[in-house]
Amino acid sequence: MTIRLAFAAALALALPAAADGKPWRVSLTGDRFDGAAWHTGVLIELAPGWKTYWRMPGDSGIPPEFTWTPSRPAKVDVQFPAPARHIDKGGETVGYLQDVIFPVTVTPEGPGALDLKLGLFFAVCKDVCIPAQAEASISLGLEQRDPLGSARVEAARSAVPAAGHAITSAEILSDGGKPALRLTLTERPGDIFVESATTAYFHAPVLSADGREARLAIGSLADAARLRGQTVTITYLIGGKGYEQTLTLP
Repeated sequence: MTIRLAFAAALALALPAAADGKPWRVSLTGDRFDGAAWHTGVLIELAPGWKTYWRMPGDSGIPPEFTWTPSRPAKVDVQFPAPARHIDKGGETVGYLQDVIFPVTVTPEGPGALDLKLGLFFAVCKDVCIPAQAEASISLGLEQRDPLGSARVEAARSAVPAAGHAITSAEILSDGGKPALRLTLTERPGDIFVESATTAYFHAPVLSADGREARLAIGSLADAARLRGQTVTITYLIGGKGYEQTLTLP
């Protein structure tokens, strides 16, 4: 069974909670054309108190899955604004509270307008988590029809993490008999999110007094030695801005 199907099956009992009115709405917004590509965005609007997941969802849940169908050949790239960590009785989740826009760049193979369709599988959470599916579409032409949506997409794009250089070293160690990732930084981060090709989940960082060292407990991985030599993507927040680095663990 795939992760997607397993997640849907595990949360199927939560579906009746949304039967009388979905706590979410999905649309494509913005249609700016820069002469080579369109800039649109996937807008997920959530009812108060609800949240949805980032590409690394935390210690449970799944990331959003985007399925694109352009009316003619085109490359479609999705970006993720920097997320926030949410800790409650269900554990740690990483994602977005209420509205979020995922900026999308659509680069066609040739000139002319196109229609873009989206199939989205994702999940939303409050007291329970609900797997959800949505469809949306937009017509992209050479003249802008949605300047307000385009402005919102550009604001979301400014929240996408930039290339960072604040992490100077990383290593796997034992912290109280349990595996942890130790990072050395040049500045104090607000939070740190780590992604790897393994099943490991890196918990919220514990910072040293000066904020220059962070330790992240590692869970959901039977043998932490599997992380050695792995390339990890580290996203961190400094001064409210997101940054991203890719490092190879020794």
